[in-house]
Amino acid sequence: MIPSTSSLFRLGIIPLALFFAVFFAYPVLHFLWGSLVVDTGGTPSLSLRNFTDALGSAAVLRSLSTTLALSIVTGVVSLLLGYLLAFQVVRRNAVVGRIIFVAAIASLFTSTIARALGWRVLLGFEGPINDAMIAVGLISQPLQLINNFTAVAIGMIHIQVPVVMVGLIPVIEALPRDFERAAIGLGASRWKTFLTVHLPMTWINAVPVGLIAIMATAAYFTTPVLLGGGRVDVIAIQIQQASQVLFDFGYAAALSVMLVVMISAVAILILLLSHWRRSVRARGSS
Repeated sequence: MIPSTSSLFRLGIIPLALFFAVFFAYPVLHFLWGSLVVDTGGTPSLSLRNFTDALGSAAVLRSLSTTLALSIVTGVVSLLLGYLLAFQVVRRNAVVGRIIFVAAIASLFTSTIARALGWRVLLGFEGPINDAMIAVGLISQPLQLINNFTAVAIGMIHIQVPVVMVGLIPVIEALPRDFERAAIGLGASRWKTFLTVHLPMTWINAVPVGLIAIMATAAYFTTPVLLGGGRVDVIAIQIQQASQVLFDFGYAAALSVMLVVMISAVAILILLLSHWRRSVRARGSS
C-alpha cells in the first residue's frame, strides 16, 4: 500500500520538529529557567530576584529605552528606504533595477564588522563627509558624527535596508500593473499614482517586513559597539557584560527575557493596529 501524500508530509515533519526542539526550543527554555534560578548559599532556588534587580537598575532601563528607540528608528527608516528601492527594482527601468538588486545582495554578503568600520571612516572627525561639508562651506569645524546614537542608527539602517528591500519585492510584484495603468490613464501622475494607488494597497503587507528589521535591530551587538564608542548602551551590551564579564548568567538570561518581552509587545501592538486599520478600511468599502 502506497502511503498518502499527507502521511509522507507528516513523516517528513518529524526530523524538523526534533531539530527545532533540541537546538532551539530546549536552549531557549533552559535559558528562561536560568533567569529564575538564583544561588542562595550554595543551594539553587526559584526567585524573581534577577528580574527585580534588572528593573531596579537605571542603567538597564536606559539601555532598554535606547534599544527600543534604535529599533523603531531603524525599522521605520529601513521600511521607507527599502520600499522605495523595491519599487524601483520591480516597477522601473530593468537595468537600474538589476543594479540596485545586485548591490543589495552584495551588501548582504558583506561582513557586519566591515560595514561598521567603513562607516567609522566615513563619519570620522577627519572623514570624507566632514571634509565635503567643510569644502562646500556648510560647516566651519568638523562635526561629531561618530560615537553617538545617530552613527549607530545609520549603521543599522545600512544593514537592514537590503533585507527589507528583498522582503518587499514579492509584496510589490503581487500588485497587478493594471491598477497603475488605470490611474495613469485617468490623468494621475506617476507620483500621485504611487501615493494614492500603490502605497495604500501594499502597506499592510509591508508592515511585517518592517517588523523584521525592528526585531533584528534589537539584538545587534557589534554595530552599536563599533559605531557607538561605548556611548550608546543598548541592552545587548548589558547582556554581554553580565555573561562574559560578571559571569552572572542568570542576570544575563533575565535581561534577554526582558528584551524578548519588550520587542514582542511592540510587534503585537503594531500588528493589532494594522489589523484594526484593515478592518476599518474593509467596513468603509462595504
